[in-house]
Amino acid sequence: MLLVFSAICVWANSSADVSVSDSKSPSNENSKNDLPNYDVLRAQLEDYIRNRPGKVSVYVKDLATGQTLNIKSDQVYVAASTIKLPLVLYVYELAAQGEIDLDTKLTYTQEYYAQGTGILQAEPIGGQYTIRELSRLAIEYSDNVAWKMLLGFIGQDKLTAYEKSLGAEATGGHNGLYITTPEDMGIYLERLLAFSKEKPQYGNEVLHYMANSIFSEGIPQNLPDDIIVAHKMGALNDKFHDVGIVFGKRPYIIAIFTDEAWEAVSLQTLADVSRMVYDFQESI
Repeated sequence: MLLVFSAICVWANSSADVSVSDSKSPSNENSKNDLPNYDVLRAQLEDYIRNRPGKVSVYVKDLATGQTLNIKSDQVYVAASTIKLPLVLYVYELAAQGEIDLDTKLTYTQEYYAQGTGILQAEPIGGQYTIRELSRLAIEYSDNVAWKMLLGFIGQDKLTAYEKSLGAEATGGHNGLYITTPEDMGIYLERLLAFSKEKPQYGNEVLHYMANSIFSEGIPQNLPDDIIVAHKMGALNDKFHDVGIVFGKRPYIIAIFTDEAWEAVSLQTLADVSRMVYDFQESI
């Protein structure tokens, strides 16, 4: 199946493949009449959020016009595993520049052991994995060992510098707790789309990982099965986030962050907000 909307093309088969075309930016082709009236969507979302436990922030960007919706989207959160997105994006940008080789093998040593999500924690110490495989595992499985190995290879200071170079406001962290905002995640997602046009061989690989995440909660949970969603979830204690790109009739970037509530409620909040935004975008 081939879904096409302006500058974005999505191929869907047994495993989701995502690519971005080389056509001109759609924002230059749309009249002001095409701008979504996000006041309507904002009111709907705020009415819903008002009755939900905990804190909720939402960022949406319409890819046809560049119009954005912001509900406390500059609020700083513990990033949880959403921080793996800018790291892998940076790794692939370095590869595209010829500064690293994705087929270079890194060794899994004791210092990189981590519990939580992922599959490498069950593998023996001393195993070797390519940077490409670690990147895939970090995104598709949210593998914490893969994340630590990649970060150890790249360096926290370089990652922070990269994030700031893109315009991110909340960067860095301490003792494994990294910070971000929904808006900053929107910046990384927009950069990924641009990178996929500039260097499709590299950028589309990252989008492919995101579109084939093993996690079906959050943004894709209540969306139609035939809609491609390239997303990255993050969860830590009472923090549940999801960020991604929805390739529907009217593609958009979306970042939803929650805090100070319990898992079942927060995951439902992510799914409900995602569906409201999707329905609005499809109605434009």
